[in-house]
Amino acid sequence: MVKDKPNLSDDTSWRSATLTMGAGSQQPAVKARFENIGGATVPRASANVLGIGRVVGSYRIVEQIGCGSMGMVYEAVHPHLARLVALKVLHSSLIGHIGMDTRMLQEASILEELRHPGVTRIFDCGLLDDHRPWIAMELVTGESLASKLSRVRTLPPLEVCNLIAAIADVLATAHDHGIVHRDLKPENVLFAEADTGFPLRVIDWGVARLGPVARLTLEGVTCGTPIYMSPEQIKGCDIAAPCDIYSLGVMAYEAICGAPPFDGRTLADMVAKQLDGDAVLLSDRAPTVPRPLCGLIDMMLSKLPEHRPSATDARQMAQNLALEISAREFESYSVTDAPWPVMATQAIDHGITDQLPQMRRPRWTPEISSAVAGEISEPSAAKRRTTT
Repeated sequence: MVKDKPNLSDDTSWRSATLTMGAGSQQPAVKARFENIGGATVPRASANVLGIGRVVGSYRIVEQIGCGSMGMVYEAVHPHLARLVALKVLHSSLIGHIGMDTRMLQEASILEELRHPGVTRIFDCGLLDDHRPWIAMELVTGESLASKLSRVRTLPPLEVCNLIAAIADVLATAHDHGIVHRDLKPENVLFAEADTGFPLRVIDWGVARLGPVARLTLEGVTCGTPIYMSPEQIKGCDIAAPCDIYSLGVMAYEAICGAPPFDGRTLADMVAKQLDGDAVLLSDRAPTVPRPLCGLIDMMLSKLPEHRPSATDARQMAQNLALEISAREFESYSVTDAPWPVMATQAIDHGITDQLPQMRRPRWTPEISSAVAGEISEPSAAKRRTTT
């Protein structure tokens, strides 16, 4: 697992940073102290960065691979099992904030409970001497969806269908356990390049909500990334499974168009559009995209939670659309562009499935004189007389 560093010194840091917001305030309610060190914006607890070679639990730190708003991420190795893990350690500056130290242990509990191939596996967790929690989890080697979109900007419809189906499959399991992720965004989706069983991992369950009773924030306060938050999540009420579906719809919309359905120059502008604005229909912004796919994404972006599909329904619809798009692309495939050898016409006429061998004529054949031809034919005739 690799986390991107939010740059909270930038005026537009709210675009990708996970914020804890009070209902109606449109301002961060909890914000760690940050400073710039070597060009990177990190919490002032940077003096507590764990050094290479330090042993945490049963794992020895190899290198630092990421810095998030909640903690540092290291690559570590088990000395006997030769297992590489992502070691996540909470920033010491966040220990005093309400619920921050609990969230990381909650993330460990969620990872242990879900047991889905699209969720990073957890191996161990514990507390440092200064009471900072840490988690040792599966190390996923692959780029994030955010990195891929910054590189290619848009994805083809078939790939978007597969993306929706895979993420919805993870969400369906989480929602069945009463877990709402609450912070779905491209930075929290990693493509698992080395895994042939499942294509991606949904990461960062630290702000997830467990059921209708358990909460890690105060009433009227919610966590998330504004661009991907549903209207009810921004208001801090009715945090439930449809919130994740809305966030998935925003990601799918962005993957098709190259931009999210709502954007703004300031956080207040962004929040106002999410609450009261109407997104441009996807079919208008991307007229070449199949209408059923546009309809699915528009449904996921409905302002009313009850009008959005469930994760199970979204997964099934996306899978069906993927099959339809694949069949349509296959039918329109030009025979001249086929990478396989085209079957000979006479083989098709005779009902032969295996391709007949094609004899190629030489470009130039030397003429054979009649004398030479006679020398070749005479022994054959003599041989026939002898045998008779």
